[in-house]
Amino acid sequence: MKPEMPDSIAHNKRIVIMALMVALGVILHRLEALLPLPSPWIKLGLANLMTLMALVYLGSREAFIVTLLRVILGSILAGTFLGPTFFLSLTGGLAGTAIMCGVYNGGKGPFSLVGVSVCGAYTHTFMTAICVYFFLIKQSSFFVLLPFFFSLALITGILTGVAGNFLSRKMEFLPEQP
Repeated sequence: MKPEMPDSIAHNKRIVIMALMVALGVILHRLEALLPLPSPWIKLGLANLMTLMALVYLGSREAFIVTLLRVILGSILAGTFLGPTFFLSLTGGLAGTAIMCGVYNGGKGPFSLVGVSVCGAYTHTFMTAICVYFFLIKQSSFFVLLPFFFSLALITGILTGVAGNFLSRKMEFLPEQP
């Protein structure tokens, strides 16, 4: 049987794990920027894997912190901090995290990490599209692109969820169930 850790050590361990998740999220964000994609608005969402892992292993509050910090640090490194891209990423990221938390913490429903990730990807895409419409484009013809963006969100959400399932199994311990 494993001895109990003092609260301060357990708390410090959580902070270190969160910091690693933020750092890995920023690295994935920057690596993704190097990939050739068909449009500047299309992102694979690789960094969302760290938000998903934070949600599963640390909890909802920590998932929000990881999302917030990785978006801020990633945008600083990209040179987009406080620009339109930053606000689109922040809005989509926080909305996606909120939905992932709700779906994941909703109990023993039909959703695996793949389903949780797809819900987050759709929400991120939808909120980003709404923000683009209201703050940048203001033309309803923009919404013609939504089926294309949602198709990509489905694919990337599935890939992120599959990676999350794989990573969870490789970590060799089970997360606490909500």
